[in-house]
Amino acid sequence: MIEKLPFRTFLRAVAAGILLLSIPTWAGAEERVLLDFNMQTPPPADWAVEGYAFGTHNPVPGERQKQALGTRNQRYVQKGRMASPGFTIESDYLEIDCAGTYHPTEVAVVLMVDGKDQRSCSPEPGYGFLGAKLPSPRMFLPPDPGKYFFDVRNLLGRKAVLEIRDQHYDGLFFDVKITATDQGPDNGQTVITKAVDWVEYHFETKIEDGYLLVPVGPLVGTPLQRVTVEIEGEEELSVHLPLAFGDIKTAGYQAAYDLTPYPGKPLKVTYHRFAKSGPATFLTQREIPGRDTSDRKPGFHVYNRIGMLNDPNGLVYYNDEWHLFHQFGYNLSHTDWKHYVSKDLMHWEERPIALFHDAQGAMFSGSAVVDVLNTSGWGSKNEPPLVLAYTASSGNAGWKENDVIQAQCLAYSTDGGRNFIKYEGNPVLGHEQHIIKNRPKDSDTRDPKIFWFSPTKGRDANAKDGHWVMVLFERKGHTIYTSTDLKAWTKTGTIKGFHECPELFPLAVDGDPENVKWIMYGARSRYHIGAFDGKTFKPETKKQIGMYYGDKCYASQTFNNTEKGPDGQPRRIQTMWQGGRLGQISLPVELTLKMTPLGLRLCMLPVKEIEKLYTRSEKADGLVLKPGAANPLADLEGGLYDIDIEADLSEVKQLVLRVRGNEIVVQADETGLSIGKTMKIPGTHKLHLRVVADNTSQDVYFGRHGLYYSPRTPIVNPDKSIHLDVEGGAVPFSKLRVHQLKSIW
Repeated sequence: MIEKLPFRTFLRAVAAGILLLSIPTWAGAEERVLLDFNMQTPPPADWAVEGYAFGTHNPVPGERQKQALGTRNQRYVQKGRMASPGFTIESDYLEIDCAGTYHPTEVAVVLMVDGKDQRSCSPEPGYGFLGAKLPSPRMFLPPDPGKYFFDVRNLLGRKAVLEIRDQHYDGLFFDVKITATDQGPDNGQTVITKAVDWVEYHFETKIEDGYLLVPVGPLVGTPLQRVTVEIEGEEELSVHLPLAFGDIKTAGYQAAYDLTPYPGKPLKVTYHRFAKSGPATFLTQREIPGRDTSDRKPGFHVYNRIGMLNDPNGLVYYNDEWHLFHQFGYNLSHTDWKHYVSKDLMHWEERPIALFHDAQGAMFSGSAVVDVLNTSGWGSKNEPPLVLAYTASSGNAGWKENDVIQAQCLAYSTDGGRNFIKYEGNPVLGHEQHIIKNRPKDSDTRDPKIFWFSPTKGRDANAKDGHWVMVLFERKGHTIYTSTDLKAWTKTGTIKGFHECPELFPLAVDGDPENVKWIMYGARSRYHIGAFDGKTFKPETKKQIGMYYGDKCYASQTFNNTEKGPDGQPRRIQTMWQGGRLGQISLPVELTLKMTPLGLRLCMLPVKEIEKLYTRSEKADGLVLKPGAANPLADLEGGLYDIDIEADLSEVKQLVLRVRGNEIVVQADETGLSIGKTMKIPGTHKLHLRVVADNTSQDVYFGRHGLYYSPRTPIVNPDKSIHLDVEGGAVPFSKLRVHQLKSIW
């Protein structure tokens, strides 16, 4: 009986005359699986494991972030490697199927012979948000693996070791399968004959002015790598980015650092490229290239040139500028804070990224304050620091996983909000999250909203008898903490029933400074009206009240440090995330608290500063419109509008306003007014309607009624007309005004 031999050895034996047999018909090459690993399986028992990126045979029992958990969150923030037992190469190829983050050397499958790297690959098709491609309906699922072939024919008979490396805190492998095979690759499949040649490179120049603009490549096929910025020999920034270089097409430029404080200083940017590829093209200039100003994009909303946008963060008025930050993802393994400033709440200038992700995690939502009294010690009374409070979320953005670790941190600016320094004592809350908890949902602690509170002067930032208040989302509600210096915090109260992105602020009822109520809400914008004593909030409404109707309204936040209004309270100006991940930040609105037909309600209207965008205004106050009459707004066709209507609908069945093809139908009957099936205005036929139309959105305000409606974000419609019609009787308009708006871009 002949001992079973590997197929290739069998053929060689026949060729040498050692085995004189008739060769049977063979349908395919013999294959042997050397590794089949994914996040749901432990490391193979006979592989040597180092670190925690792949789980471990010997977990640390007391530290939550070092447990052998099969989830992407733990493995994103851990480094490690797995090494196979030594083996003899007996096949022509090693077929590699792998999915994960693309980094040529730090997230790589490597074949080693005599201790030297001979072949390597990284999961190029798998790069993107949580490892997936974008845009894709699978964005929250593991990506399809990439397929590579190591051609090892010139290494036959050599002893080798396979090593799976994850030396990247910002990346991971979802799965790796390695098969020894004699079957060669199909046409178009990647064949690898050597280890990657990944070399350090530098861009150097003398700073004149402007921003450092970094070219980034497509989300699929661009290596994620560390980019380090030095000014006069001092490291100012070190961050992972999908940098475009060589033949990688530049998808856009990311403003990475504000260079204006350093004229004449030497700038050095360090990065890597493949040995035979060309360099990256960095720019240093004030203008950021690449914004689409066509009708396909918003005309007067903040939106992303590239990448993903969500929650507004850090809204604050400081040094005569409005500062707006928002969640941003282009290294889509983690999120950052993008930064805009404005002099008038309407015209926004993009600034460099304010907070990049770091070793403590992604930069989740938070707020901004001006430390007027310099309680933190980071500035002075004459030049108070601008302080950002944010959540560092290690374990990526996968907050639905049980192992995510979220801690509260601070950063501050002493140069007018141009660049921010992260507090060396971070986190100020959340150290204990790194220890295992019995309840996995303890990980949900995020989105700190901070403000200064005085028992005698409310939200007055100059009141010396005050203290800091933080409202923090924790698991099933909002928790209130207090502090005297922003660094040490004490828990004082908890309110259940809210989710994410907390807010808490005062408003005077109907403008009466002697009758002030406090509003608390979360990301879903359902609010309680109540009382706040600086430590605890007591609701006075039995149920939460809905603030919005419609599609894609989430995570609204209000500006801190605003001027006082006529009621003695700071102006309460709000924005929100609108229109999904590739959407926009909503138009700023001003909130008031009024008695309405629905009861005491938050009311909102566009801020008065919108008038700065008016280019042409049409006024038809006093018009009486009858059914079938000519359209009184037929001459308007600019496409960007602010429409203001006050009308008496006592004698009609409905009013129809059609803006760029989108219909708003207001029904009138004996009970009052209604819009659709859910929006009711009982006991009145006096309509107060405001519509602001952009290319990509329409906002509908029933300002004095306490209602706001955002219809589903429309597909850009070439029809830019407005049409007004009534049915069932004549409608007198005490106000009918339409203002055409100009684009801010």
